[in-house]
Amino acid sequence: MQSPAALPANETAERIVRHFQAEGFSGISEALIVRVRLKKGDRQTVDAAFDAAVEQEIMPPLGEFFEMHPYGHFADLRSFAEARAAFKADFGVSLRRELPSIYFDAAPVVIDDALATGTKYDAMIKLSDNIGGYALAILLNDPTSSFFEYLGSHRGYDWGKIMGDFGAVATSFEREWELF
Repeated sequence: MQSPAALPANETAERIVRHFQAEGFSGISEALIVRVRLKKGDRQTVDAAFDAAVEQEIMPPLGEFFEMHPYGHFADLRSFAEARAAFKADFGVSLRRELPSIYFDAAPVVIDDALATGTKYDAMIKLSDNIGGYALAILLNDPTSSFFEYLGSHRGYDWGKIMGDFGAVATSFEREWELF
């Protein structure tokens, strides 16, 4: 479903979905590319806050430490407006807990939410290192399968073929929507 919002990486998001579908993972129906920026703190401070949230069984303090903005979207089943409206519910606890890894760790980083169902995102992937203070992550949705099934059957794939070079404009995109 073409997004009415002109996000810089909409074509890349569609390429990602179509790639997985062509490789036999027809259930991968959505890719949301997000730009993550650290608001405050360092790795130690952020990890301590996230660990404390896990121990207290509360949601990690995402909005306190990070900004997350959409950068590209494509879905077969829902519009960008629908995905944005449902983002807080669809960005599950397993992915939320690992957001510091997306920002601080060197690429590649792959995080799976094995409990994701329906429109909830199954995986969050960082394929390139941070650019201009931003990490770019891809959220994928496949209501019928785990993303790790794909990784297990497709080793050594050159991600550059489906990603293209969207990093160059990562710092120039003006933020319109914050996701949480």
